[in-house]
Amino acid sequence: PVSEPQLVQEPLPQCSVLFFHHLEKTGGTTLRSILQRHAQLGEFDFISFVNRFDKLQFQMVLHRLHTLLDQPDGLRNLRLAVEIHIGGHLNHPYFNMYTLPDLLMLRAALRARGCKCNLVTLLRHPLLHHLSWHYHFCNHRVPLCFWRNPPDCQARLAMGLTCHDGPHLAPLTAEHEAAVQLMWDSFDLVGVTELFDEFTIRLTDMVGLQRPAYRQQIVASHTLSRQHAQRNWTALTCAQLLSRPPPD
Repeated sequence: PVSEPQLVQEPLPQCSVLFFHHLEKTGGTTLRSILQRHAQLGEFDFISFVNRFDKLQFQMVLHRLHTLLDQPDGLRNLRLAVEIHIGGHLNHPYFNMYTLPDLLMLRAALRARGCKCNLVTLLRHPLLHHLSWHYHFCNHRVPLCFWRNPPDCQARLAMGLTCHDGPHLAPLTAEHEAAVQLMWDSFDLVGVTELFDEFTIRLTDMVGLQRPAYRQQIVASHTLSRQHAQRNWTALTCAQLLSRPPPD
């Protein structure tokens, strides 16, 4: 009989460092569970919830890696995943101005020593992202009248800006748009929530994960059919959706 292809093609890498830029409401918690599982099995170290504002916390991660870079064989069997999460400033894009430059310099140094180092993130269809925030706040926290989501929420989160208190936030500019595009161009993998499984498979090969499995929390038939519909219509442009709205 013909054997089925294996999902995992490569053994555990000798050195691999992953930085996951977690934007809220994009499936990042599920990806965190995958990385936590690898940590539980002793295959990767995992540092979660590295706060963009907690400079000491982020500096400790950088210090650890730079120290290992300076040691003979310091990178041997180094497998580390870091989740950068939490926080957002009103008007100062901390991630772009401080975090990203440090990550890019560290990535170059690690790769020069033969170590894998990758920057990844997940994005979500803007409408579904907006609805997810709506469900989170209006169904679980406060009435709708107390919350207004600003436009371009994912772009704000990506740069380290807040997307709360919508009426009081200044609109993003062309400079912000250019900054976000420059950031994504510098990342190694930018996935979309609607194609989460495809993203995970790409990440598996890129990073060296051995068990890229997760458990779906809600598997009712109507939930699965809705997810299937979303995968179809989120592939359409706004013009296509307006001219021929899908029945979903």
